[in-house]
Amino acid sequence: FSSRRRHTRLQGDWSSDVCSSDLVGGDERTALRGAFPAGAGIIVISGTGTIALGRDGGGQEHRCAGWGWILDGAGSAFDIGRDGLAMTLEMADGRRPEGPLRQRLWWALDLDPADPGAPQAIKAQVVSPGFAPAGLARLAPVVESLAAEGDPEAIALLRPHAEALAGSVAGVARALALEAPSVAALGGAITHLNSFQIGRAHV
Repeated sequence: FSSRRRHTRLQGDWSSDVCSSDLVGGDERTALRGAFPAGAGIIVISGTGTIALGRDGGGQEHRCAGWGWILDGAGSAFDIGRDGLAMTLEMADGRRPEGPLRQRLWWALDLDPADPGAPQAIKAQVVSPGFAPAGLARLAPVVESLAAEGDPEAIALLRPHAEALAGSVAGVARALALEAPSVAALGGAITHLNSFQIGRAHV
């Protein structure tokens, strides 16, 4: 139970930051101007949602992703949490071998992994008013914690999300014909998930 309390505390500390740091939703241009006030560059934001936005030397802008958490959230904390929780249900019903991810995520939802009624409780919880997207986004640090411990399921889950963020940046760079642009990485998921801490880099 001490392990359960530690992960609940981690989840709570991280989720308050990701919700306050999430810039997706119209402030991305302000963030772009703040990161690159006088020149070309690309920002990539990953929090509850995700978006990439860039500007060339002539002031032309282009965006990739950011089309809403229901349709287009690859690389976001919401998608990581949702995919992780879906994976645990496959473990519970026998489609996937059992792993520590199920125990950790179900603890984070205040559910007993040994309770046979837990999967139905998850189904009810995720469709309850006000749960998504933040309720699923808050599960992302649990996945990250397991990946840092070397859990292969968690590592495999995070990899395509990191690739999706890189793909969004590359798409903006292609559209604006930017070669090796400066990239500023922003948002709660990038700040708090080690797998996404790409910082300011070059594509």
